[in-house]
Amino acid sequence: MAVELVYRHFLTLFLIVGFSMKLWHQRGSMDHSLRYHWLTILSTLILIVVDSGELWAAEDPSRRFLRILFSVIGYIMRPTAALSICLIVYPRTKRPFWLWIPNLINACIYCTAFFSDVAFYFGDTYHFGRGPLSYSVMWVSFSYIALAVIMTWWGFRRKDHTRERFILYVCAIACVCAALIDMEMESAHLNAAIIISSLFLYVFQRSIDTNRDPLTRLLNRISFYDDCIRFGASISAVASIDMNGLKYLNDSAGHEAGDEALKIIGMNLQEIRNKKIYPYRIGGDEFALLFIHQDEEVVAQVIKDLKQRIQARGYFISTGYSMRGLSSATVQDLIRWADEKMYKDKARFYQEYMHDRRRNRQ
Repeated sequence: MAVELVYRHFLTLFLIVGFSMKLWHQRGSMDHSLRYHWLTILSTLILIVVDSGELWAAEDPSRRFLRILFSVIGYIMRPTAALSICLIVYPRTKRPFWLWIPNLINACIYCTAFFSDVAFYFGDTYHFGRGPLSYSVMWVSFSYIALAVIMTWWGFRRKDHTRERFILYVCAIACVCAALIDMEMESAHLNAAIIISSLFLYVFQRSIDTNRDPLTRLLNRISFYDDCIRFGASISAVASIDMNGLKYLNDSAGHEAGDEALKIIGMNLQEIRNKKIYPYRIGGDEFALLFIHQDEEVVAQVIKDLKQRIQARGYFISTGYSMRGLSSATVQDLIRWADEKMYKDKARFYQEYMHDRRRNRQ
């Protein structure tokens, strides 16, 4: 049995070992979704064992009870593995209990195999037979996968880099196809599809964290320069934004007050984001906007409204923007010109409202 297990599931076991080592290294993390990756690994391991056990028990009719037991566990763990994918992408820290209800109903249906033919049975010749409710495992599993796809679409429908959500769609299609193949050919593709999907989702989540500023949740400096290349000639304007008085606020009220100010600015920038306006936190108190196919009237109005909203919250920003007036102008030119105008705006602010700390240090 052990040899058969390794032979049939070598690649899946290899992925489980490597993925487990990575998750174990992050065991102190506050990321609650990691526990559901562990659930995927545990579900897949149990599926591997019971699949191998069911094949072993099928060789001898005297092992009928063990074959039923292995089969029941397998039919319970398949939707559990699908549920773990759903829990990973669920958009809340605390997952509701009702997500488990279809899985519990499926478990009750298949546990009847010990005393009835409702789910499945093994006939007089020890052949496998399906009962009237034998496909509940498929319906429950497919429902979890469909729910995961819907939640991913809903959660990322207006967020940055929405094209990355298609990773989950590919995973969902792969799991469905693997389940159908396993059902018809009695192979072992579903186990590999589940663990690979969990691994893909883990990489997907980490890629989002890498591209985002942890404080404001805006896209960060890396994403800014990536998008400068990605959008290229479609960029019609670049705006440079800098908070005024952050050092004074940190010194007088503490860094928590400074962080709160940056969060508010980030929130206001996120509110104006759409398919043609992309906000970023470049670093410290520096922010930027990329405008895609927008004329100067729109750009100027967006900057003006942004200043007013932030000022209404008790904070001040300096801004500068540049338009792609010349076809030969590069994105780097636009960034440089926007920075120059922003620094001029900052100089005017300090002259009017407060002492320029940079001048005082000279």
